[in-house]
Amino acid sequence: MQKYPITLLLSVIAIYQSPAQDQTVKEFQKVALKELKPLEKDGWHKAGTFIINVNQGALRNWAGGGEQNTLGFTTLLNYNVNHKKGKITWNNYFDIAIGFQNASSFGQFRKVDDRIDITSKYGYQFSKQWFTALLANFNTQALAGYQYTDSINTKISNLLSPGKMLLSAGIDYRPDKSFTLFVSPVTTRFIVKNDNDFYTIDKFGVTANRKVNTELGAFATAKFTKKFSQWAYYTGRLDLFSNYERNPENVDLFVTNLLTMKFNKWLATNISVDMIYDDDIVKKTQLKEILGIGLTLKL
Repeated sequence: MQKYPITLLLSVIAIYQSPAQDQTVKEFQKVALKELKPLEKDGWHKAGTFIINVNQGALRNWAGGGEQNTLGFTTLLNYNVNHKKGKITWNNYFDIAIGFQNASSFGQFRKVDDRIDITSKYGYQFSKQWFTALLANFNTQALAGYQYTDSINTKISNLLSPGKMLLSAGIDYRPDKSFTLFVSPVTTRFIVKNDNDFYTIDKFGVTANRKVNTELGAFATAKFTKKFSQWAYYTGRLDLFSNYERNPENVDLFVTNLLTMKFNKWLATNISVDMIYDDDIVKKTQLKEILGIGLTLKL
């Protein structure tokens, strides 16, 4: 195993030699590349983005009014770990976000973003653009969420409350590297209500005195990425789930969008827009938008 770092170093030196070097250098480069091939044969590809956005504001004697002091930050991690060997593929997606905002009127940091979403998809290619696939998805939040009023803060969610685990078998369509569409007529979804404060009430689609509810339905998910230029790129995802056993016409919807426009290698403007509809949780469309400028790292 020690020969790989040495070979890599020597190959880099050889590549930066003058084009006028003799045939010996060219032959050495061929040998170096041949030695590096075992590192590529494992079929793994890893890539992602880590974002930190910070915002701050201050007002003094401002006639228009407003918060005297505000401070907030959000972090977002999008990371992909993919493997391909022959006709077998294994794709893993990690989408994790957390954010807080503080203002002088309420004197404490309040959560504005909190998401843990992990998807794993195992596929077998049976034609150029089509795969049979097994998909698993898990999503929840890390910290307790509250509904804030002037007099009291009421807890409305927590880690694994809700938590959703989805297992699905279906067909995956991949016309190119930027788009995938997975469709399944048979999907099992588990809804978890783990917080004991919610145990005795109906919440998140889980009945009172129970912690888990199981649903059978149809599921579809699409993912799209687009690189507009070296400095601008977009990632979007759409999930749809219909419960066969109860109100199948009420389709659960989850949409996430992230647009990044970079100023340079490190700084960028990030616009995140998420939309959720799940009548078991809230019988209205949930919408969240976050705009920030901050550090953006390609992983």
